[in-house]
Amino acid sequence: MRDLKDPEVRKAEIMEAAMYLFTAKGYLQTTTQDIINEVGISRGLLYYHFKNKEDVLYCIVEKYSEPLLSKLYDISYARDKKAIEKIGSFIDATMISPSSITKDDEVLQEIINIEQNRYLMDRFSHKLSQHVIEYFAHIIEQGNSEGVFDVLYPKDTATFLMTGYIFVSNDINRTCHDVDKYNKYLESFNMILERSLGMKKRV
Repeated sequence: MRDLKDPEVRKAEIMEAAMYLFTAKGYLQTTTQDIINEVGISRGLLYYHFKNKEDVLYCIVEKYSEPLLSKLYDISYARDKKAIEKIGSFIDATMISPSSITKDDEVLQEIINIEQNRYLMDRFSHKLSQHVIEYFAHIIEQGNSEGVFDVLYPKDTATFLMTGYIFVSNDINRTCHDVDKYNKYLESFNMILERSLGMKKRV
């Protein structure tokens, strides 16, 4: 029987079913056949949308990152805010409040922390960083024009700062549960940020 659903609708259904199974059974215990059975589709249809279980996970992580990227875009390109204010809002937006963490968030973080998924998540982080670098470079350019930053190469500086921020944060989130140590990391990043941008005011 032909699948008449919109491809994006079907893809979303598969991802939703996979996330349900990852939560109920565990990521490592879930097979592609489990996902197929849960959605009620053929194996060929699953592979039409996804290469394998890892590809399903990658797309789920991408979906979960969309609200953050949208928020960072809005912060970066807001016309009614100064660059200094945008920098603070930008960093704050990437901080995860414990009270906002859902069960799905916890499960997804546990899956991401599995060693065999590290390459997959590094690949995702590279893609994520491309967007974040573009947004952050825009803020730096604005700060230069406002005279509050002194950065000769905005795009290159944004690349160093955001790539380091994303990948080091990933490692810390994966291995560090010490709040004091995490706060020291954030303080160190703020100092690097201030000096790299030639800021007249602390973030």
